[in-house]
Amino acid sequence: MNKKELADIRKEFKLENGMIKIEEIYSVYLKKDNVQIDYEPIVHSEFDYFDRMDMDKKELFLGNFKKVLTGALDTKIFELDFQNIEDEDNSQKFLTSALKSNTKDEIESNINIIINKIAANYKYETDVVVTFIKAEYYIGSSHKNMDADESIQDSMNAFNFILSSVNKIDIPKRTLKFDYTDKEFKANSVLDSVINLNAPLEGFMFPSLSGGCSDFNKCLYYASKPKELNSAFIENVLNCGFKFTAEDEKNCFGDILKSIIGDKIKPELMQDIYANIHELAEQSCDGETPILGVIDVKNILSNCGAEIISDIETAFEETCGSKYDFKINNIVPEFNSKSIKITSEIANITLTPKDLNSIKQVRNKDGRRCLLIEIEDDIIIEGFKLETEEF
Repeated sequence: MNKKELADIRKEFKLENGMIKIEEIYSVYLKKDNVQIDYEPIVHSEFDYFDRMDMDKKELFLGNFKKVLTGALDTKIFELDFQNIEDEDNSQKFLTSALKSNTKDEIESNINIIINKIAANYKYETDVVVTFIKAEYYIGSSHKNMDADESIQDSMNAFNFILSSVNKIDIPKRTLKFDYTDKEFKANSVLDSVINLNAPLEGFMFPSLSGGCSDFNKCLYYASKPKELNSAFIENVLNCGFKFTAEDEKNCFGDILKSIIGDKIKPELMQDIYANIHELAEQSCDGETPILGVIDVKNILSNCGAEIISDIETAFEETCGSKYDFKINNIVPEFNSKSIKITSEIANITLTPKDLNSIKQVRNKDGRRCLLIEIEDDIIIEGFKLETEEF
């Protein structure tokens, strides 16, 4: 699933919208204490049809579902592959059955298997409510200039999916409230639990969408805390393979480069490497995610005349696997913006990758290291031009 497909489906989660039709909605309350002491974790479950819900409730849920599809790919949202799909207990099987089911009992039966997996891998600090919806998204060729009915008629196909969100229960603080019915002030009850729909803990969409087609071998996973991914949910609930985050990929690629060319680099070489990677990304077709593999790294370092101190295949194999392909947008700075950060105790500086050849780290006549930046205009500090000195 690419960024455009994700943005297109996300923006359709709004009231009175004909491009997405939400059908069944199933919510389950899981009690943390019951999970920990082996009681029945499901306190309450509720099956309904979205069209029958009142407008306020619909709006709250729509905002929640939209959040599950909000965030950068490989940073908060991850496209995951199902593992061991021949396994009878694989979640892909039950999600597919729930998606194709037409009766309440069949949907609940399949979804409850996923619920039991969540309970068995409970990692949350509070009680939670897990919500599932079945929905249909109409993928049209020219939505922008059409109303909903016309666009549906012009649809290339309809994308059927299940979307799930996990939301924590907030226990409200003890407060005094005014009861309009009894016309008196009352203390609120600690039993008035609030489902926090504004900040889902995690969620997923099944199947994934690729080029306007359903991909049943993948699902989309949302993490509210990408630096603390719930590996138990990914591996044991969804039965998917764990995937690098954008930050993981950036760090991993940096480690590979250090293994291949050493941990010291001249700014000119760094600029050449970034320029070559940027050129490779520019060659990708629209809608494709530009990637970089071991062969690409070989060619780029050869083009740049880099001195190789370690075998490239070995560096890949020991770090992420010889067949791993990096997403270029995850591993290098934005080429045409001030995305390079130079940090020191004295100052922090930002510049574009294409200007890296304008800087050098040098030693002055006293043997002290200095950052030398080639400039065309005067440097202005607090309205004053700095005097130019001979180095």
